[in-house]
Amino acid sequence: MIIRDMNLSLIISCILIVIALIVLPLIISYKAEKKDKKINEWEKIKKFGEKINDETRNKH
Repeated sequence: MIIRDMNLSLIISCILIVIALIVLPLIISYKAEKKDKKINEWEKIKKFGEKINDETRNKH
């Protein structure tokens, strides 16, 4: 009887861990994607250009 209860609790805990390992990365990536959409393409281009300019200035 005790062994059955342990197996059931073990199965439930394994299922919860697997669900957590699948759901948590999805939530994190969704938040990162949502944050990334706030920055429009022109701002990305501007940041990239500034980065290239800084690297070029530091070489000379």
